[in-house]
Amino acid sequence: MLLALVLPAAADEKFDQDRKAILAMAGEFKVGFYFRETFSLRDDYKPVEKPYEEEAFETVKVVEDSGKRIILQHILLAGPAVVKHWAQIWTYEDTEILEFQGNRVWTTKKIEPAEVKGKWSQRVTQVDDSPRYEGIAAWEHHEQASEWTAQANRPKPRREEKREDYDLLVVTNRHTITSEGWFHEQDNTKWVKREGKEYPLVREIGFNPYTKVKDHDFAKANAYWDKTSAFWKDVRQVWEEFYAAQGSVKVQTKADPGLLMDVVADLVEET
Repeated sequence: MLLALVLPAAADEKFDQDRKAILAMAGEFKVGFYFRETFSLRDDYKPVEKPYEEEAFETVKVVEDSGKRIILQHILLAGPAVVKHWAQIWTYEDTEILEFQGNRVWTTKKIEPAEVKGKWSQRVTQVDDSPRYEGIAAWEHHEQASEWTAQANRPKPRREEKREDYDLLVVTNRHTITSEGWFHEQDNTKWVKREGKEYPLVREIGFNPYTKVKDHDFAKANAYWDKTSAFWKDVRQVWEEFYAAQGSVKVQTKADPGLLMDVVADLVEET
């Protein structure tokens, strides 16, 4: 009887620790985007020598918290520009996740409930709330840090969308939460998948530190979100209904009259 009481209590404590770690990613941060190709996996390819390095500020807002589902929205400040950036959708013991197949196609993978016990999925969406990637794993908590590590396939990043020598990334993502902020580490493999062939091209490491700040002005970002948050809530709902109905999705790079994200951006301006 005592064991039966202790086990649910431990599970509840772990669940609360998980939620605390996820919610700790909300706030105001200075952020860095650092990527470097490390070594080639093909004789005919030479890694890019110049690393990618950018810095900006982001406010991360909790836009939904229903207990077992938490949505965090990133809003980027790059100089005078305000950009609705990526979002994180966290779901506890999720039995359906999206898997990127390449060629702008995502399919739904169903997972047995026993396999997701105690785990959280993280779905990352793009600036127009279309899908990007999703992984699932359990949080690990230490005395002064919490970590979540999962694998996922994802499209080429926008910083390299014009490159034609690879098709997708195979990624191990690690989120680490500390008292200073949080850190997103990426172990990336740039992968070729076309014409019946699949092979790795080159390794890349990525490091995105989110360091807490108290003295930066986020007024423009906050004003943008106050104005547009209701619109983006509707957009998220449309996507969720589409996933439930279709089970898979192919996102066209263009729509009439232009890029999908540009069409959505025009609708935002009308709010």
